[in-house]
Amino acid sequence: MSPPAGPGQVNVLKTHYTRVGTGPVAFLDETYHVEQDGRRRFYVMAAVVVLHEDRDPLRDELDSLVPDGWWHTTDELRTEEGREHARSLLRTFRIPDETCVIVDKVALDAEDEDGTQARGAVLGRLLTAVHTAEFGSHPPVNLAVIEEQREARKNNFDRSVRKHLIADKAISESMALASVSPGSEHLLWLPDLVCSAYRQKLLFRRDELFGEIEELTHVIQLD
Repeated sequence: MSPPAGPGQVNVLKTHYTRVGTGPVAFLDETYHVEQDGRRRFYVMAAVVVLHEDRDPLRDELDSLVPDGWWHTTDELRTEEGREHARSLLRTFRIPDETCVIVDKVALDAEDEDGTQARGAVLGRLLTAVHTAEFGSHPPVNLAVIEEQREARKNNFDRSVRKHLIADKAISESMALASVSPGSEHLLWLPDLVCSAYRQKLLFRRDELFGEIEELTHVIQLD
């Protein structure tokens, strides 16, 4: 569960949004299974790239579908009614206003016990893909917004990934990474939906959710 929303996070986001102007923003989330319990270990991260002119209308549409302001896809998928609710939110995605990019780390090293190495690889590949507009389906992204983690060391790790990418010249310093609660930015519900839809397809061969967004999704698989 993410930390509660606060006015400070909202103000930070406003500053970032002003800086990028009319540029798109990528919203990030992850899904994973890193325990060594005999099941497949994987680490997946998704970005939903939203164009500037669609950001406010899309947020308003999500809020109209979730009037109580609380959304967590995993909880919704426990019932058929909730699954249909999730599908209604996925149908807010439209070409060319939104693009999804998924990076799937298909095999974790045995020594990567908590998935930290995999997270770094997946986050780095995803930031590079959206910043360089690798698939040509959106303009270059200079701001990624990711859900804030409760443990400061995890947020610091994500920032270190960005720092190393800049040092390696994979991305420019203009590419910012902001960590906030979904309570501060409901557009973070979007990558949560994408990750859950992909996980359903990956683990359970249920593709009715992913099918809603497959046409506008690009999947990158890492060994």
